[in-house]
Amino acid sequence: MRKYYKQLFRWVTLAIVLAMGLILPFPQAASAIGTGLTVSPMLQQIIVNPGEPKQASFRVSNPAAATSNLNYELSVEPFYMDDKGSITYEAEGDMGEITDWIKFDVPTTGSIEPNGIEEITFTINPPKSAPAGGQYFSIMVTQTGSADEGDNDLDDSNANDRQSTISETYRIAHLVYAEVTGNVVKKGVISDVSLPNFLLSGKITGSASVENTGNVHDDATYTMQVFPLFSSEEVYSNEEDPEKVTILPNRTIFHETSWENTPGIGIFNVVYTVTFGDSTEQLSKMVIICPVWLLFLIIFVIIVLIIWIVLRAKNRGNKTRRASSSAE
Repeated sequence: MRKYYKQLFRWVTLAIVLAMGLILPFPQAASAIGTGLTVSPMLQQIIVNPGEPKQASFRVSNPAAATSNLNYELSVEPFYMDDKGSITYEAEGDMGEITDWIKFDVPTTGSIEPNGIEEITFTINPPKSAPAGGQYFSIMVTQTGSADEGDNDLDDSNANDRQSTISETYRIAHLVYAEVTGNVVKKGVISDVSLPNFLLSGKITGSASVENTGNVHDDATYTMQVFPLFSSEEVYSNEEDPEKVTILPNRTIFHETSWENTPGIGIFNVVYTVTFGDSTEQLSKMVIICPVWLLFLIIFVIIVLIIWIVLRAKNRGNKTRRASSSAE
């Protein structure tokens, strides 16, 4: 019998190892870094006063890995925000008039050599009647090919080369969050704060919707604290580095916050807190994580227990009847 159990243990161990090998992903090779133009910083926040020009700048770089000078062209476009907080350039309403206030202090076309950096300066000229609140725009840097690929060097026999150059053109954006001083209102509404009660697998994830009802952008802050069932000692917290999402006016953003290293089994007390402006919503829940195999095991044990109780009751009934027959 002991030999049988040892053999069974070996087969079970082998099955677990094979299952883990199928489930765990193989390491992936890192993607190669491109050699196109880059901007730094990607975003900046600026405060402007009505009627007063405000100058700002950012840098455009040609990486050292590049093999030739790269041409670029500058333009100004408004940007917007979808319900996930992602930046989009498709118009979804009136997001301000700041694109009419921008003037470049440098030529709008240029060329940068490998490992070179170009400082792009621009001036915001808000009128005295500029409304208080947020104004949002992007400076688009369009890479138009390398300096070695000028159109003058391409004849009809090189039409394929010209088409290749056009298809490789791409744009990068420098985002500007501008705040016009005056009657600036920062307020919002937090709703649909949610945490799960029961998980078979995956991460403990909190979610909430935040609507910016003010007239300027502001940050929504999301924190999660996780405690064991019978302990006040945190096993996870992002209080020191909370997740933040900048929300534009008249936008409602749905955001999820997850405990990335959620274990596969356990019972936890979770506190999820969302803050926007002066508003704070907090939700506390007990979250049970029960994998499928454990759920089936529990069901199996319950069924076996029920069968055992039924059989035991039946045996007692039989013994009682036999005892009564003997007494008669």
